[in-house]
Amino acid sequence: MDRKRSGHIISRGLEYAITFFLILAINFFLPRVMPGGPLLSITGSQGSDLPVVIDEEMKYKLMDYYHLNDPLHIQFIHYISDAFHFDLGHSIFYNVPVVDILIGRLPWTILLMGTALLLSTTFGIMTGLESAWRRGGKLDHALLVIMPFFRSIPAFFLGAIMIFVFGYKTGWFPTSGAITPYMDYAGPIDHAMDILSHLTLPMLCLTAFEMPGTYLLVRNVCVQQLGKPYVLMAESRGLKERTIKKHILINSIVPVINQIAAMLGFMVAGAVFIETVFSYPGMGMLVYNSFIERDYPVLQGAFIFMSLVVLACNYAADIACSFIDGRAGQE
Repeated sequence: MDRKRSGHIISRGLEYAITFFLILAINFFLPRVMPGGPLLSITGSQGSDLPVVIDEEMKYKLMDYYHLNDPLHIQFIHYISDAFHFDLGHSIFYNVPVVDILIGRLPWTILLMGTALLLSTTFGIMTGLESAWRRGGKLDHALLVIMPFFRSIPAFFLGAIMIFVFGYKTGWFPTSGAITPYMDYAGPIDHAMDILSHLTLPMLCLTAFEMPGTYLLVRNVCVQQLGKPYVLMAESRGLKERTIKKHILINSIVPVINQIAAMLGFMVAGAVFIETVFSYPGMGMLVYNSFIERDYPVLQGAFIFMSLVVLACNYAADIACSFIDGRAGQE
């Protein structure tokens, strides 16, 4: 069994490595098939808000520095070589190393996605288990209507509704940014509360968008478990409801782990829209701005990093599931 499990882990690792290389290729070619270009953006020829006047000599030097004069296959070789040396290049628009930009934006995205993932997973498991236990009841029917409803609403539209209701109408929460500009904080607690108030709306929006997926999966898996002999035996022995639910959840953990890993990919996509709607200064907002400015190095660096994180989390989930469920090694 250990040999089979090891073979499964290695084969999955090779699959993820091939997937990552394909992502690198798509990441390289996709920005280059878009109309316009990075130099057109920074010189104002593409409607940039910050036009810069450069002469032909400077333009040639920039094109040469970023290998934009080279054929596509030569650009691709430079790109792959730099990627494997963790050299993500220099931003064309921001004029700073791409790594520095990513490091500055990453904490905000980790904060947003981390809290949203924690909340959506926790409440998705709780509501899914309770809905399965009370299947056919009023609570189950209500949740089966509410959850798909939130899942069907586009993330950017849900964000716009929350901004209008909880920002403009009630004034309960800030509608943009991650902190209040030029705020003189009384102490670290004051600073943390300001960050939390700005985080609340985008976090709740991302949570509401992602939680239905976990809820539906947990409910369906737990409903299947309810008919298993061990559950019927536990009920006949008079075990407490809490104890039976605990065993049901333990036996449902493998698909739940896979769902959490899969959610990361959807959360990355959702974060791009939500951070843009709320002007939250994370990776999603950076991708949007870089797309507008055709900043190839930043776009490529951001996509490489986000893809690597998602693939790594999915691979970790595969490894965890192969140890939790021995059947994974026999696939």
